[in-house]
Amino acid sequence: MAKLELIFLGIFLGILDVLYPSPAEDHAADGPVVDTMYGPVRGVYVQQGAMFLGVPFAAPPVGSLRWQPPQPPAKWSGTYNATAPSAACMQHECGPDDADSIGQCPPSRKRSEDCLYLNVFMPVNTDKSKLPVIFWIHGGNFWGGSAMGPLYDGRFLANKTRTVVVAANYRLSALGFLVAGQGEGAATGNYGILDQIAALQWVQDNIAEFGGDKDRVTIYGQSAGAYSVVLHMTVNKSDHLFHGAIAASPPLSLTFKGRVEALIYGDEFSQQLNCAVGNMQCLRAASASQVLDAQYAVRLKIVNPFDLIELFEPWGPTVDGDLVAGQVVDAFENGKFKRNERPIDSVLVTHYLFPCPARYVIRNAAKQNDTNLWLYVFAHPLSFKHAWGNLTHCEGHVCHGTDVVFVFQSQTLRGYHFTADEQVLADSMAYYYGNFAHTGDPNKPGSRLTHTGDPNKPGSRLTHTGDPNKPGSRLTKQPNGDSPPEWPPYLSSENYTNLRFNTPNSLEQGYLKEKCDFWDSISPYP
Repeated sequence: MAKLELIFLGIFLGILDVLYPSPAEDHAADGPVVDTMYGPVRGVYVQQGAMFLGVPFAAPPVGSLRWQPPQPPAKWSGTYNATAPSAACMQHECGPDDADSIGQCPPSRKRSEDCLYLNVFMPVNTDKSKLPVIFWIHGGNFWGGSAMGPLYDGRFLANKTRTVVVAANYRLSALGFLVAGQGEGAATGNYGILDQIAALQWVQDNIAEFGGDKDRVTIYGQSAGAYSVVLHMTVNKSDHLFHGAIAASPPLSLTFKGRVEALIYGDEFSQQLNCAVGNMQCLRAASASQVLDAQYAVRLKIVNPFDLIELFEPWGPTVDGDLVAGQVVDAFENGKFKRNERPIDSVLVTHYLFPCPARYVIRNAAKQNDTNLWLYVFAHPLSFKHAWGNLTHCEGHVCHGTDVVFVFQSQTLRGYHFTADEQVLADSMAYYYGNFAHTGDPNKPGSRLTHTGDPNKPGSRLTHTGDPNKPGSRLTKQPNGDSPPEWPPYLSSENYTNLRFNTPNSLEQGYLKEKCDFWDSISPYP
């Protein structure tokens, strides 16, 4: 297998409600035009560079293509208008009347089966210079969420890290993961993962025209997106499509259904649609809204009474013996994963679901001679008021997803603003992530810009090397005046050192040692 440069396994928390620019800005007639293998696309110029929104990477998975692997999009004549986000994939969230405090839904609040589109964000002055690529996979429990949400507006991340950022939709719930029927035309599951692979292939085929380097692709995901990232490390079809990985809060204790379990679940789904078991013609004749109702109705179905934790993930990848050969934790324990020449970074929140299995995976990776692994913990609650909507218990606390806000820094699009210390924290994350994308080591700067605002204004607490407008300038100070800490590999000391993202950042050792030692001792992981 090809060598992998870096894994970031993290638990990030928080998210906020942000929006894209006004339609007047999105539909600028003089936007940038880039050629793809399917035809030219016109995007939008913004202060931070350029963005191309709602670019098709596969044919609409509707009609006879429902529950089929993604197919290439048809070539178009003229110039494709890539100036507004596409619809979200079908889900119960993101409807016109649904709250979206975390900003995962497209501003249009449209949902559709025709959803296989991606966004590309280019920093200023790329000059076709073959910049590293960060490929974002959104979370949402394989049930909800969308790459088209304003939270994942990648213009700031692209500019701060001097990378090209790509974010892609993928099919969710039953439309993405149904297993039903037999023989030709049967639904075999894992379509959402195949969609991610198709989008990664699109990057290989087209990203050079956007100034990106197809040979330096880092996949980055949170929650279900992070689980997808770790899964791709074990999937042969993904092997050549990426070179580094950042996994933020992967719920590695959740098991994938086997084929028999998935078929039982699919039979229940068929009954909800009044279709005979395995009747794919009947299932494909159902409307998207009927599918939506049926997949919701079966969400509490228990297939295996000895694995009640499956309730936490009613739909998701299936062990099919082909694309998904087995459980991810087993793959790492047995050394069957894409090898890593440099780092792994992990953040932990809920001990059994997130941190302890993540630590278990990291240590098993180390047994395969992957010793350059990095671990982190995100520990800073959002200062914004009302950003969590109805999740009031997250006010003042570090909740699942908070870190994503600091990585993307898109909160200003909705009027939220970091404190001076929070801005430094966000820029420090851009510093480490950008280093990783450029050099494969979070401590080694690449040629890029990561400064924020005016370093001469009080409160910014940043100093810079050289000219902040020239590549190579970077964050060199924290709020307390210290330089960003050198982030040692996780296994470089006997007590396992990790970076703690906070205001200021710090190093700590032995995070959750007693609790995770207990879980490891009873080996509860799938």
